[in-house]
Amino acid sequence: MPSEIISFTENFDSQIGFKTHWKDDSSNSPKSYSVENNQLKITTRAKSKDRVKTHTRRKDFGIGTYNWRIFIPVFEENARCSIGAFLYHSGNTAFEFDFEIGSGKPQIREKLMVQKDEAVVYCTSQSHPFSSEEFIVEMNSWSDFKISLTDVGGRYLIKWYLNNQLVKTLQTEVKIKVKFSAYCSLENLSFMGSKWPTQEHYVLFDKFTFQQ
Repeated sequence: MPSEIISFTENFDSQIGFKTHWKDDSSNSPKSYSVENNQLKITTRAKSKDRVKTHTRRKDFGIGTYNWRIFIPVFEENARCSIGAFLYHSGNTAFEFDFEIGSGKPQIREKLMVQKDEAVVYCTSQSHPFSSEEFIVEMNSWSDFKISLTDVGGRYLIKWYLNNQLVKTLQTEVKIKVKFSAYCSLENLSFMGSKWPTQEHYVLFDKFTFQQ
């Protein structure tokens, strides 16, 4: 049976299971994540450029549906901190399909009319083609983030869902032979805000699933 049709569920309920199925990919940053209370908790430090990431050891994900259940905390306003739930393919050409969630820059928050208890969600294809749109999600609350990949003419059609509502559709030029790892991350990234964080930030991942 081809590995790409094997479903995958991670409930983050076992440290041993997590180490078996996931691998660190933090960039010059501490491995500041842990499995506790049946959740994956990731943190970043104040006044840092921490990029804390972990990904599935499996690199054969393709056509199917990916779902991350995530607790969105209250972000420091306009802080450069971003929760990542995304698919990534490394190689001579890298491909990435993302959810990135954070407070957002002042001008983005103003454009979207984001309320104080809400965060900004970027739905992005990083290349072939590059495409990014912003949406809104409630902070201090659990939300579901889903990406669907289907085959249209041998290339991926992507759909992004926020709490089961379709928010974005994109036909890509990425061939379906390209396969991915799935990521959970928290990174202090410049694009997400107008200032570096002055406090520690965290995120909780409750579950990740893949189904074809």
